[in-house]
Amino acid sequence: MILEAFARYLHNSCQETDATQVLGRWLWERLTLPPETLEDKILRSELNVDIEDMDDLSGPYTAYNNAHYIFSAHSDSGKRLLKVLYEYASGYEQQKWSRFVHGVKASDFNKL
Repeated sequence: MILEAFARYLHNSCQETDATQVLGRWLWERLTLPPETLEDKILRSELNVDIEDMDDLSGPYTAYNNAHYIFSAHSDSGKRLLKVLYEYASGYEQQKWSRFVHGVKASDFNKL
């Protein structure tokens, strides 16, 4: 259900933006705005968002609006949720790349 909500958001977002950046923006919005849906409530109970000091960038983070946010889990199920969302976003990027490469012809490189 949460993955489905993210998939809808990703599908409706700009296709030029990296999917992991879209994930960061979506999580930030879901965790900082008042909860509207059941998915928002579940995300809030499982995940946390913190602003990271620019000098210490260890751990998973994403850049959004020139700031770095760290998404962390409250429990093991939250860790799995964060991992699945990240893997989904990465898989989406791989699929976009695969479609691009599939459409490229050898003659396209002669134009350079």
